[in-house]
Amino acid sequence: MNIGLVWATNVGKSTLFNRLIGQFRAIVTDVEGTTTDILRHPMQVPELWSVTFLDSPGLLEFEQEWPYIQYIIDVSDILLFVVDDEVWLTAKENHIIDYIRKTNKQKNTILVVNKLDIERRTQEYASAIADYYTLWLSIVVWISALKEHNVDSLQEAIVSLAEDINIQITPEVPTEGELYQIAIVGKPNAGKSTLLNQLVGETLSKVEDKPWTTRDYVTANFVRKDTTYRLFDTAGIKRKWHMRGIEKIAYTKTKEMLAYLRPVALFLIDAQEGITHRDMSLIQEINNIALPIIICLNKMDLLDKQEKKHIMKQTQAKLDFAPYIPIMPLVAQKGTGVDAILRMVKDISLEAQKRIGTNELNKAIMTDSIQKPARFPKNKICKIMYATQVDINAPTFAFFVNHKDRANFAFKRRCENVLRRHFGFVWTPIVVRFKWREQKRKDME
Repeated sequence: MNIGLVWATNVGKSTLFNRLIGQFRAIVTDVEGTTTDILRHPMQVPELWSVTFLDSPGLLEFEQEWPYIQYIIDVSDILLFVVDDEVWLTAKENHIIDYIRKTNKQKNTILVVNKLDIERRTQEYASAIADYYTLWLSIVVWISALKEHNVDSLQEAIVSLAEDINIQITPEVPTEGELYQIAIVGKPNAGKSTLLNQLVGETLSKVEDKPWTTRDYVTANFVRKDTTYRLFDTAGIKRKWHMRGIEKIAYTKTKEMLAYLRPVALFLIDAQEGITHRDMSLIQEINNIALPIIICLNKMDLLDKQEKKHIMKQTQAKLDFAPYIPIMPLVAQKGTGVDAILRMVKDISLEAQKRIGTNELNKAIMTDSIQKPARFPKNKICKIMYATQVDINAPTFAFFVNHKDRANFAFKRRCENVLRRHFGFVWTPIVVRFKWREQKRKDME
């Protein structure tokens, strides 16, 4: 079930969106144009099962906003039309109301009056609300999104309306094991929004030549070959010292989302431009949180055969610090290479969930140590006493050694290679941590 939020003036709609979904999802500022795309947030509501909240963008010109508002009105089962009591109704609100009537969505609409508590006393609320019933919308609810006043009444009204209009509710939602998460990341104008629209099959994110068209990450679900994917289209990330205000907030939110949800990152690079120093810095940042990455060389159709070979070799050479990262050709606008990338996403996701038994792990490590012992300077030997896997996605292994300070970078890389060689970790980053053997004893106690 889709629940859409639409507005015409700056009424605190993004604050309400965050209140309803219970997290800081939409960026909240007083600046018009902060939200530039439709924000989608799928979640489980006990009374309604699977619900997707859609938040309309707030652009500088109403003519730019209108196609998105129109789309949300068309696809929403329940519509939350948010107005500002301080402003009352402008020509924009009347335009939206006319379209709601034209599409016969009056019975599916809840008029949400925000900021009613600012200049009115409590006893005046009833008479103030009565004025809004002249708009012929059957349900009117007053709230204060900022102070979270009466939001629970709005939630109850949503559940009640869903029951009254007999919305077809599907309780079956893909489990986490069946849902593959993908984040599209990269520099501004690498083709991220184009790829999102291509995968989902509709325009969810604006495509423009100017940078920072997308400021907040956009989410969408789609099904391809009986497999469900959840997409996150992130804001274009530029140099840290060039980011200010909203851009910096969006960058921080993107990093937190990647670290928390841990999707497979499709890192888009413009094949004509090639992999740049900023691309390398971003890849390093993502790799440092052990997130699976697929390098997607976009716009490959604009290169000839020789140029394609050159860009592939150049990219491989620059990624020598992480040779497990796959490199895939892509033409986002035409969808060329998408199926191969999605197959790789499934392979990497399954690989990242792999768990190795402790006995099997230690047997492989000891066998490798006997066949090809690690070399250390005299009296600087680092001996592995015991190893165990402590986490998945990213696969994390704890190695208990006799001297933790002797486990240098080369020894750590050797341990990673042993794990990859014996247990089939081909594309996934691996985290190896060394602990002093006494720590093992304390953990067991």
